Amino acid sequence: MIGMKNETPINAGKTEIPMWVYTLFAWMMIGHFIYIFGRCYLSGTLADVFWISHIGTLVGGLGALFRSRFLISIALVSLLEHHLFWLIDTSLWIVTGDFPFGTTTYLKDAALGDWLQSANHFFSVPALLFLAYWRGGVEKNAWIWSTFLFAVLTIISAVWLPPDANVNSAHRLWPGLEKLHLAALEQLPKGWYPVIVVALNGLGNYLPVNLLLRVVYHYLLKRTHKFQQTNTALHK
Repeated sequence: MIGMKNETPINAGKTEIPMWVYTLFAWMMIGHFIYIFGRCYLSGTLADVFWISHIGTLVGGLGALFRSRFLISIALVSLLEHHLFWLIDTSLWIVTGDFPFGTTTYLKDAALGDWLQSANHFFSVPALLFLAYWRGGVEKNAWIWSTFLFAVLTIISAVWLPPDANVNSAHRLWPGLEKLHLAALEQLPKGWYPVIVVALNGLGNYLPVNLLLRVVYHYLLKRTHKFQQTNTALHK
């Protein structure tokens, strides 16, 4: 976006967070993916590993481990809206007893292991938001790579994974999504449905999220920089 020059962290090496914070966030996310893989393998549901939520969490963990703004950006753009949607549906169910969208009704009879498998919805995005701030914001083209990642996972689901698993809604809309006026998608020819799902995610989700994050981080980093300059001047 024009005028956004913050491509590196403010005062990198001076106000940078300690390495152990990156390591902590990295292994929270990577460790969660390892747990998911092991649980899905043992239960014979390996298809669930390919959800964008799980793969995005792994990418974010690797980004934190290697302090890669590129990977952190991809993970954050990929997960923000998906996880927010999940949290709204789940939180309102916990508070009111009703699911406003119905996309997380599977939690009604969820065991402890199921809640642990979904736990990344609570911590991945907050961790990535924090990490992205300290890496100087998000990459301007992260949405393209997020779309590519989602496309790969959707193709894998559509071609090789069981239709009943419906990973990333590659075969049909996930329950509740019809409330977003997307029911017409299921009337598309079989070959076109996953293509349109990927396109809608890329242009209707990842692109606007990427742009919003760029604007927010630009503002926050600019404010931080001004504060640091003022603080430095006062101590001279």
